[in-house]
Amino acid sequence: MSKIFYDHLILIEEITSQFNHLDVDQRQELEELVDQTFHHHVLDVILTNLPKEHHKDFLTRFHVAPHDEALMSYLEECIDTDIKAEIQKVAQKLKKDLLSEIKKSKLKAS
Repeated sequence: MSKIFYDHLILIEEITSQFNHLDVDQRQELEELVDQTFHHHVLDVILTNLPKEHHKDFLTRFHVAPHDEALMSYLEECIDTDIKAEIQKVAQKLKKDLLSEIKKSKLKAS
């Protein structure tokens, strides 16, 4: 899990802490899956809100330096809506959904 410019907006520790009982390989695999899931959802929100003429520039900048916090400033300049709030909203919904699925899975395993 590498550092990405929007990491401070999505806290996944509440989800990944649910994997503490698993062995290291299983835990790592699930943590990577959660990280990738959030990443795909966040990029979807960004590209949905970002005007198409900025997609190539944003993706190029992101590919070169995914950790660069200036990317958020770039998005805020190009997007009319509050992109931070949109990212947080999708992250909260996804977190809620994943925690619900984990809970269901634990109940079935019992």
